[in-house]
Amino acid sequence: MSGEDTQAVVELLPSLKEELGQSAHGVSDENLVKFLNWKPSVDRAADRYKSHVKWRKENPFAFETKPLRAGDDAELKRVLESDTLIAPDDLVDKEGSAVMLGRLRHNDMTDGRTVEDVCRMIIYTIDRVLERETAQIHGITLFHDLTGITTKNVDKKIPKILLGAIINHFPIRIKAVYILNAPTFFRIIFSVIQYLMPKKIRSRFNFISDIKEVYKVIDQDQLLEEHGGKRKHNSVEWVAAQIKRETDGTMVSLKECLVPSA
Repeated sequence: MSGEDTQAVVELLPSLKEELGQSAHGVSDENLVKFLNWKPSVDRAADRYKSHVKWRKENPFAFETKPLRAGDDAELKRVLESDTLIAPDDLVDKEGSAVMLGRLRHNDMTDGRTVEDVCRMIIYTIDRVLERETAQIHGITLFHDLTGITTKNVDKKIPKILLGAIINHFPIRIKAVYILNAPTFFRIIFSVIQYLMPKKIRSRFNFISDIKEVYKVIDQDQLLEEHGGKRKHNSVEWVAAQIKRETDGTMVSLKECLVPSA
């Protein structure tokens, strides 16, 4: 985003606050800008903000029932550390889109984690990614490596909940999704849940069997070593860094967008 574009978004802030009124009281400019970066239109940003708040009220498990803070929720911390989904701070595609990398083989649904636990882990990770201007401006690219997954790693209720959350309710732009080595049973599940998505989103899904297809959109060196890159990632260290940010006040979470009733 150019300096002029950034200034244009900042200039829209007062109008967005006026449009949202009391519902945005106490919400930081940093969070409101996420909605304007999603769509630099006061009307559309306000509608998305209101939709986000409505979804939150209808689904308090995400942020409200238990604080969406890894330092206050041992199960959230454990599932975040399991390497099911990672989002290294500097991992972007060739056009600047933030990259999230999933490896569902690490998502063991028999180890005590629940559907809501997994959804909270994913929402927490999205919340962190949306703090980054790269994600706000250029969107998010998802790369899911399904090598080695079995039926114990998936639950069809998870994508249903997440799609209901992300589509039309979060200030998020899904630029592209690359799914590597999807087994037949996963393709069957996808054939059903795909109709929960708008056609525009469905068109951005790419099922691939060769990692070289990913190299076309993400520099190979940026990827994990297991994918032919040079990156090493320690989820325990990443989670510890986020917990530090939770306590030192540097984290800008969408949690504050739902203002408690007086």
